[in-house]
Amino acid sequence: MTLFLRSIRGKVTLNSFSMIYNDRTGEGAMKKKFISKIINKYVLPHRSLYFKNDEEFEKFIDKQHYKNLKPHRQPEMLNIKSNLEKQQHGHMQVFRANFHHKLTTKILYIHGGYNILQPSVFHWRWIDKLALNTLCEVVMPIYPKAPSYSAIDTYEALHSMYQQLLSEVGAEDIIVMGDGSGGGLALSLVQQLIAAGQPLPNQLYLISPLLDGTFSNSAITSELEVKDLLNNKEGIQKVLQLWAGNLTQTDPWVSPIYGNMTHLPPTYMFGGTEELYYPDMVKLGDLYERNQNTIHFHQFYRMIHDFPLFPLHESHRVLKEICQTIQ
Repeated sequence: MTLFLRSIRGKVTLNSFSMIYNDRTGEGAMKKKFISKIINKYVLPHRSLYFKNDEEFEKFIDKQHYKNLKPHRQPEMLNIKSNLEKQQHGHMQVFRANFHHKLTTKILYIHGGYNILQPSVFHWRWIDKLALNTLCEVVMPIYPKAPSYSAIDTYEALHSMYQQLLSEVGAEDIIVMGDGSGGGLALSLVQQLIAAGQPLPNQLYLISPLLDGTFSNSAITSELEVKDLLNNKEGIQKVLQLWAGNLTQTDPWVSPIYGNMTHLPPTYMFGGTEELYYPDMVKLGDLYERNQNTIHFHQFYRMIHDFPLFPLHESHRVLKEICQTIQ
């Protein structure tokens, strides 16, 4: 393993970027084959946003409309080791995973799914591992999604959930974490809390976050689009436009990279170099640095979107880093 580390230390900021290479001889080919199997068997058939035409897109939207109105359930095939509490917060389902050892620290986990898909089996597996390894209570709300709900509805529900956690513990005992589009929601939620003068979470964790719905970063090349086996730019933009409602794609509620970058809490970000979102993650790191914020950006060479959620060795590295840095 070769490690590249660039760190800038100052009175206000400690901004570190690390690149982790995992392409050892022989190992790389085996890992790529295993990743392809996961993607083709478990991910693409259920969570793909590749649409051949408008008719196929409309069928997908109709399907998700009815699917999202039904109560979400824990996957039957998954054996959850943590204590799982099912609650109702207003009209929103909430799942809490804990081990009764330490309930004073809460992780508000905002799952990804392009703001239209419900949590996958990999999300469930991930929050169970988070609860087991951190001994924090992981709180996963099933927030309102497209096509029945818009961005305004989503954030209203997330703000309400955050206020509920504030009624249980102090802000210093709350961590906000999200993956994919959930990572974008997490960052935007914190930006909105700052604007409203609300107490901020102690830390922010972003896993492969969707930061810019315009995909206008010049580093998002056609070559990178081919490398990203999970994300399709056109499909994501179609869904985001539907979810955004009257908001533009450059509105910070949709694309938090255009939002306020001052006074953000210490942030940890994890991403793979073969992600469509990777160039914007690099840009976010630079914006944090420019605005004297603290960010630790861990970049994994040749890793795919949301790789920490999958049964990969790199997932253990990310989980270990989270456990070591949670305050």
